Amino acid sequence: MNVGGEIPEFSLPLTIQRLVMEAAANRDFTPIHHDRELTRATGAPEPYANTMLIQAVLEATLREWMGLAGRLRKLGFTMRVFATAGGILCGHGRVTAIRAEQGGSFVDLDVWTASDGTQTATGTATVWLPSQGAQS
Repeated sequence: MNVGGEIPEFSLPLTIQRLVMEAAANRDFTPIHHDRELTRATGAPEPYANTMLIQAVLEATLREWMGLAGRLRKLGFTMRVFATAGGILCGHGRVTAIRAEQGGSFVDLDVWTASDGTQTATGTATVWLPSQGAQS
């Protein structure tokens, strides 16, 4: 792990079924997340992922990389472009700083999601990783 290094991508196909399941789990029953006709009438090309799904993809990206011993300490992001049904939403991250503290290291990252080559959300995260050989 080095400053400037990218973490492995995490990807998730965005189907109408997945959008409905995620929106229902979060009690977000807004039709723009599943009704194509209504969504298109509002100017969006297709139903799109809600905030909680974008957050979940970013969290999954970080958690897959940091493992069970790592701790997500901070995550913030801004949605830029619709992540629409039919695409594959991919989470990404790049290390921007590493600080040794508390028996491990705090790692700052730029994070983003992309679908079909277009960034859909951008943000930052901080995780804590234990020193190698340390127990969590």
